[in-house]
Amino acid sequence: MRPVIFLLLLMISSPSFSQIIFEPELTWEQAAKKAKAENKLIFIHLEGNKCQQCNEVASQGFNSGVLREKFAVNFISLRVNVETEAGKKLTEKFGIKGSLVSLFVDPQGNILHRYEGSTSAGFIYAEQADIALSRRGGKQLDQFIKEYEGGQRSLPFLKEYIVKRKQSSLSVEDLLDEYITLLPADSLKNYNTIRYIYAQGPSLESKAYKSIQAVAPKTLMDSIYRTVPFSEAVAMNNAIINTSFKKAVDKKDRELAYTVSRFSANSYMPDITKGMLAFNRSILRYFYFVKDTSRYFLETRRFLGQVHQRLTVDSLLKMDEKEFRNQPFPKETPSKEVSIQRVGFTAPSQFFHIELNEHAWHFYEMARKKEDLENALQWSQLSMAWFDELTKNKQHPMRLGNAAYLDTYAHILYKLERRNEAIEWQTKAVEVQKVTGHPTGSFEATLAKMKEGKL
Repeated sequence: MRPVIFLLLLMISSPSFSQIIFEPELTWEQAAKKAKAENKLIFIHLEGNKCQQCNEVASQGFNSGVLREKFAVNFISLRVNVETEAGKKLTEKFGIKGSLVSLFVDPQGNILHRYEGSTSAGFIYAEQADIALSRRGGKQLDQFIKEYEGGQRSLPFLKEYIVKRKQSSLSVEDLLDEYITLLPADSLKNYNTIRYIYAQGPSLESKAYKSIQAVAPKTLMDSIYRTVPFSEAVAMNNAIINTSFKKAVDKKDRELAYTVSRFSANSYMPDITKGMLAFNRSILRYFYFVKDTSRYFLETRRFLGQVHQRLTVDSLLKMDEKEFRNQPFPKETPSKEVSIQRVGFTAPSQFFHIELNEHAWHFYEMARKKEDLENALQWSQLSMAWFDELTKNKQHPMRLGNAAYLDTYAHILYKLERRNEAIEWQTKAVEVQKVTGHPTGSFEATLAKMKEGKL
């Protein structure tokens, strides 16, 4: 099962009929005209064929009764496959790469908000809609563009323009670099100025970032990270990492990718172990996204062999307990028999079995050699074993196993030409998924193809 599914928030809703009413076969021009006439915004959900379970999850979310009135009153709603002609036109218009993206736009085509992924939790779509509605009215992106092209360059204007572009999920690097050049000479030694620029996520090779690094005293930089709220410090680092990583992928710039990975690692210092994990996770993502298959295979085998395959369930539980003890909220002493999940606490152990499944799936997608598929099968098997052990004796919705992990294992078996075993494991995946109450359509479709020998 494609690893994106593990980034989704899966919750059970009550699907009786579609609560969001999607307009069939409306072009952008027709939707914009209708939205303008009815004084509404436009909700566009873009999906694809590569992850049918993701689409099923979205359907479950859209069926939530909490969305019915909000979307009927405020939005013209479109649900479009990016592989159709209509979908291709929309992705081109809004500069979208890939699928599983929800856009909230006004009739003029200004993106008010963007949500990545899909979820079965309807209230999350309601929250995203509220964000878009809160940005309705006032000066929109098209007006900023017109003023900018007309020569407006005041610092207050640029700050507002940067905010508006970020709200639309557009790059602000060129504006930040321009903003830097217009600042007074001593501004890059000012606490609030640096804090603002870092919050916008300048890339590590941008003029804005390099200028700050060249001028600002290290003591000042340290004080910013030390005095801002922890959540803000994390957000600043993540913004810089995400912008830089995207740029590295777009340019296929390996040197920048390594710079981003080192920056990610340094974010965890003095914890060398976490830093090492962050470095490897970052560089593996880069090789996967740029489709450098041979390097991705080589580095993945090394990383999983040196880290994951040397871990045990006991060591993972100890890792969770250590992280739990470091949390800033009151806590009881956890034990192996009692779940140590708390609000605000994410057990680090889960990332290890998620990674095993993710890399196993990637090898399934790309591998041609039996040896590579055998590696993937081992990782997949270990991911299932760890998941079962770490959720044992807990009130977990997947108490019989993780259907997506079973699905991955079955796919690899099938590609290894072990068809009967693949059918057996895919059957288990369907049954396990039924217990969770979540859609089984994609699992059943795979099972049917396996039985027909057409996967």
